[in-house]
Amino acid sequence: MPRVKIKKKDQIEFFNSLYYEAGLGWETLGEYAEVCSRTILDWRKAKSTISENAFRIFLKLAKGKVKAPEYKILPDFWSTFKAGKKGGLAIAKKYGGPGTPEGRRKGGLVSQEKRRLFPELYPNCNLPKIISDPKNSSDLAEFIGIMLGDGGISSYTQATITLHKKDSKEYILIVCDLIKRLFDINPAVYFSNHGSRKNVGVITVSSTSFINFLINKGLKRGNKVKQQIDVPDWIKANKNFSKYCLRGLIDTDGCIYIHKHRVNGCNCLNMGINFSNKSTPILKFVYRTLKNLNFHPKIFANGVNLYRESEVCRYTKEVGFTNIYHANRLRKIKKEKYRTRRSAPNW
Repeated sequence: MPRVKIKKKDQIEFFNSLYYEAGLGWETLGEYAEVCSRTILDWRKAKSTISENAFRIFLKLAKGKVKAPEYKILPDFWSTFKAGKKGGLAIAKKYGGPGTPEGRRKGGLVSQEKRRLFPELYPNCNLPKIISDPKNSSDLAEFIGIMLGDGGISSYTQATITLHKKDSKEYILIVCDLIKRLFDINPAVYFSNHGSRKNVGVITVSSTSFINFLINKGLKRGNKVKQQIDVPDWIKANKNFSKYCLRGLIDTDGCIYIHKHRVNGCNCLNMGINFSNKSTPILKFVYRTLKNLNFHPKIFANGVNLYRESEVCRYTKEVGFTNIYHANRLRKIKKEKYRTRRSAPNW
């Protein structure tokens, strides 16, 4: 089961917040997470990592009263490498080096033969990971939109999705859930505190089978801008798939913004949706999809905008945001606009 690694100080503070700010007792947390009180005690003292399932349950129970701490998702068997290394060093120290060159060669040949004969016994041993092969669906179309927005295929074995680690903290978990639901594979999440990447969280999937599936569905390896990548035809041909792909694109490369201006001496504050991308085919797809949904978008060199407040509100109902950050920002802008109407005529 994947685990959630949190800094010791942050983990202690997280459980204190659950108890004091959200009013969740230790017994309540244990019942919902289906663990004993001793485990809860170890977690609140940061003696061990939290299971990913329990971490999600705690955030849901908190109902927004407790902020998720900075975390890293550790995939299944994450501790196997460390444990194996320690065991190997202990055996080598006790019994000496493992074998001779001739013996290693013979053992390697035997191992290869066994893997060829019984591949089901070696699911994670230099063989492609077995993933689910999802059919075309709205969920898959949304995931393709996410990949076209903030995703990328860097090699023959790895795909990444790069998101803001603070603004998209909840969205990172949602995208990980989507990947698990579609492909039955656990992604890893990495956070950096250095240089230009200190504000990003990177969802990483390392699997040849996964990459081959995405390529077959219309994505490409390498630089998306240089290749002027486009949305796959199977999505364009279906209005519902196009809508969900649009959601994935705007959740990643879109934003909600405020436009302040004066009209006939009156101060006006409008909200809008902006989508920015340097791939012209993707911009045209976003523009056409919005038009097909009876919106009135404007297209520019590197972006598409929705200016009308009524259409921004309609977008949230008919297309919607999976990225909670956008929904929260829209509510904040509405409150600001209401306050502006009640305040003095000049800003």
